[in-house]
Amino acid sequence: MAFLTMFQRHLQLRVIALIVAILVFGFGVLVILNIQRETEAMVAGNRETARLLAASITKSIENGMLEGRPDIIRRLVQELKKELKDVRVLDVYRHNGVEAFSDLETLKEVNIDAALAERISKMRRAPGKKISDPLFTRAVETMTPQETYEATNDGRMLTLYRPLENGQECQDCHSSDHKTRGVVRVSLGLERLDADLLAARNRQLLVALLTILGVTAFLVIFLGRVVLRPIALISAAASRIGGGDFETRLAMQSQHEIGELGRAINGMAGRLKSVHGDLEARNTELAGALQSLKESMQKVELLEQVKGELIKFVPEAVTKLLEKNPNAHELEKREADVSVLFLDVEGYTRLSEQLSPQRLNRMIQDYFSSFLEIIRAHHGDVNETAGDGLMVIFQSEAGPARHAQNAAATAFQLLAKVGSLNREFTGIYPPVAIHVGINSGPAFVGATKLDAAGGGRWTFTASGPTTNLAARIAGLTKGGEVMVGPETAERIKEHYVLQNTGEHQLKNVSQPVRVFRLVPPGVYEKIELTA
Repeated sequence: MAFLTMFQRHLQLRVIALIVAILVFGFGVLVILNIQRETEAMVAGNRETARLLAASITKSIENGMLEGRPDIIRRLVQELKKELKDVRVLDVYRHNGVEAFSDLETLKEVNIDAALAERISKMRRAPGKKISDPLFTRAVETMTPQETYEATNDGRMLTLYRPLENGQECQDCHSSDHKTRGVVRVSLGLERLDADLLAARNRQLLVALLTILGVTAFLVIFLGRVVLRPIALISAAASRIGGGDFETRLAMQSQHEIGELGRAINGMAGRLKSVHGDLEARNTELAGALQSLKESMQKVELLEQVKGELIKFVPEAVTKLLEKNPNAHELEKREADVSVLFLDVEGYTRLSEQLSPQRLNRMIQDYFSSFLEIIRAHHGDVNETAGDGLMVIFQSEAGPARHAQNAAATAFQLLAKVGSLNREFTGIYPPVAIHVGINSGPAFVGATKLDAAGGGRWTFTASGPTTNLAARIAGLTKGGEVMVGPETAERIKEHYVLQNTGEHQLKNVSQPVRVFRLVPPGVYEKIELTA
């Protein structure tokens, strides 16, 4: 596994493997072809030598047979077996497959000298096993030589069958009813041929191996100098450049593609150096801008925090107007239809006698702070606070009836909140009761900036008869009551229960004013409104 990983990572090993594979394949094919050709040539030469030897032996036997001396032929065969080391088998067979020169069958058919006949008779022995080889039969029938390779216990042999023609001169001793007198069988051992073939094959393989090693070494050295080493240098340079060393340069003298690649790497390094310098400059600028942005964000956060604290003391309408035009001395001060709510704490003088100024102030702050959330939820703006009282202005883009209803809903929720706070502050503060007066109608409304030497201050005011009447109606109420003027009653009569308290002569108001007590929901099922 480790070798495979190393092989995959190292180009040189892969190149060497490719070269060796190509050479092994190419030279392997050539070696195989050469071995085949040389083997065929050697086998052909060996076969030709065997044919000449068989022909020579056959000729000698024919000559001996023409002289009528089978004893000489038999002695010749025995001597050839001894002298020729490659000859494993040397036999002569008559055309019927019986071994020749072993019995007296032929001697009985001819007339020869009595002394010669006696010598031949002394050579008589039992013939060997009758031959039945198909090649023998074919040689007898066709009068053509036959050859075959065969494997025996003594090794591989080349066996040749050479027919002996029954010529005219031979028919005196042999009958003329057959063309072949007999067949000479010669079997030659192939040990020497096999050894030569093995030596030739080993020689070819050795030459091929040395050639592959030599060519591989040459190509590896050549490719290492021309291709692999330059690529390794380029790779190392690219790694250094990638690591941030933009001063790295390659000394490439060659003009081929690898040289062009090295010069391209050098150009890239120069351009990267320039770009890196520009990026560092931009980063410095961005760092400065980011620091300035952080400082600005801190200032904005501080301003937002201050704004969040100050908005508690500035009416929502003033805040909106300031966001539109913070430098104007008077912002959209105009006549508008409003509902004005006055709230007083009943018995404030008595409470101031019971409590220290600090506790009284703390109590009013705790109660009024709870009121602020309710007022804002109904889109009211606290105009001013005066000790034990609040003045709240309601406006609505939905129309006059809407802000009148918001004022009435605020009044009821403030009464409920007082009851809840009284229970919560039991044992801490004395119980508190509030009374509320509401009036609706036109008023001169707007934000005004009052300039002074020590700085300016914004105020939000609603002035006019509507505001004055709301303050006078609040003076008529008792703790836990909400009273409204006639205009407010007209606007909310479809939603709230109203009790007519009659006409009242109010301070600084020329005509009597009809005032209505706002009855909490659930007390009456009908609304009785007297004009």
